[in-house]
Amino acid sequence: MAMLNKKMVLAAGLATFIVGNFVGTEATAQSGTIRTAQSVDVLTLDPSKNTAAFALNVYQNVFGTLAVINRDGSVGADVAESWKAEKDNTVWTFKIRPGMKFHNGDPVTVDDIVWTYEKILGEAKSPVRSYIKAVAAVEKVGSDSVRITTKTPFATFNRTVSLVSILPRKAYTDLGEKKFALKSIGSGPFKITEWVKDSHLNLEANTAYWGGSPKVKSLVFRPMPSEAARAAALSTGEIDVVPVLPPPLVDSLSKQRGVKVVKVVSNRVIYIAYNQNTKPLDNVKLRRAILHAVDREAITTNLLRGLGVPIGQLSPPVMFGHDPSIGVPKFDPEMSRRLVKESGYDGSQILFQYPNNRWAFADQTSQAIVGYLGDVGINLKLQSMEMAALFPLWLSNKLPEMYLFSLGISIMDADLLLNLNYESETMHAYWSTPEVDRLAKEQRATTDPAKRKDLISKIWQIDRENAIYAPLYNEIHAYGIRDCVDWTPRPDERTLYKDATSTCS
Repeated sequence: MAMLNKKMVLAAGLATFIVGNFVGTEATAQSGTIRTAQSVDVLTLDPSKNTAAFALNVYQNVFGTLAVINRDGSVGADVAESWKAEKDNTVWTFKIRPGMKFHNGDPVTVDDIVWTYEKILGEAKSPVRSYIKAVAAVEKVGSDSVRITTKTPFATFNRTVSLVSILPRKAYTDLGEKKFALKSIGSGPFKITEWVKDSHLNLEANTAYWGGSPKVKSLVFRPMPSEAARAAALSTGEIDVVPVLPPPLVDSLSKQRGVKVVKVVSNRVIYIAYNQNTKPLDNVKLRRAILHAVDREAITTNLLRGLGVPIGQLSPPVMFGHDPSIGVPKFDPEMSRRLVKESGYDGSQILFQYPNNRWAFADQTSQAIVGYLGDVGINLKLQSMEMAALFPLWLSNKLPEMYLFSLGISIMDADLLLNLNYESETMHAYWSTPEVDRLAKEQRATTDPAKRKDLISKIWQIDRENAIYAPLYNEIHAYGIRDCVDWTPRPDERTLYKDATSTCS
């Protein structure tokens, strides 16, 4: 891939980010297939209707966005070849790349971009809307630019737009929402050829892609709920890539001929969360008891076999906003027992829900938590759910008591984490304060990285004081990859293949 040429121009009252044109060349030896196993199938092929991580793995291969997040966490160009921010980061103007086409041959125009953003903003139930709720207006500026005005300063807006897939207005309206959701049309490096629900999703290289045709000819995403089945399929060559291998299989697959295991520290943090509006979880002493009742070191070392690092905040080290001074909560059962007693908790059963098919060893981790909390006098009722059932409850703030969850923030910046989990206007959670709202908005308004980090750190400190969440560990992801695939996993969990090669048949 040619290198993106970036230039930041700062002038009085004007911040401009310009990315040089990417000149792509079509691959001369396009061949091979990459078959990837995912724990669940996508719910829809309409990217305006879903934000789940496993869905983004498909969407970001198929759709273009104004900007993208590169492997190293930097911001790169895509549908927009350059952009500038003015008026304290409240007015963003994106210059659209000329000559781009959707997979059906229609040109990608400013009208498509304006329509996409207005469509999402107009749909109260669109999960994508929460990312761009701060947008006040989207305007066409000539034939090659779009101006987006936000209600408040938004220093990371160029990162946030990477989560909004650009839709083809004409094709979407001609097909209708239901048909588009079954065979969608994007402008990305791969195009969809066939989707058989709960069986397979086939993609093929877009030879007209602006960055040059991908070297790999085709992709297949296969939903395989069973961890053992995914590993077995990798061993037999039925599958070429298995993301997030379960710990027991890492050693055995590392010795498997024709398979390599690649590890990467991820952007995902596993944590315990609560509906603090319900008793007894409204009691901060009980939440503090939970914070100190779990032995994170034992879970990551013995249970996960090193595929996790204990953590004390929801922001992992690979993300902007991580504060290394926020330590891991001390494992102190005696303290927890004392706090349980002081809280007045009467031993009533607390529902504890978790997704059983989202990350490695979720069942065993949840059972361990039940044991740790039971040891200090907290009585949990464990409920296993598929992620497809739990995720909509999380989105709509309908989880009744206590739950295990994880977030891997795709924009690699804590701003979105604050938006999702802390701010009263947009959060998918149950606790907020005016002070946290103020700090979140203030950090979003400044371009000074040191000041932003300081403001974000204050929120982590408030979190710890009030035991809003109980962070457990930062996942280390192990990918099983057949030797016939040349591809490097990313910290953000995205299985993006435009730069991959394959000799797999």
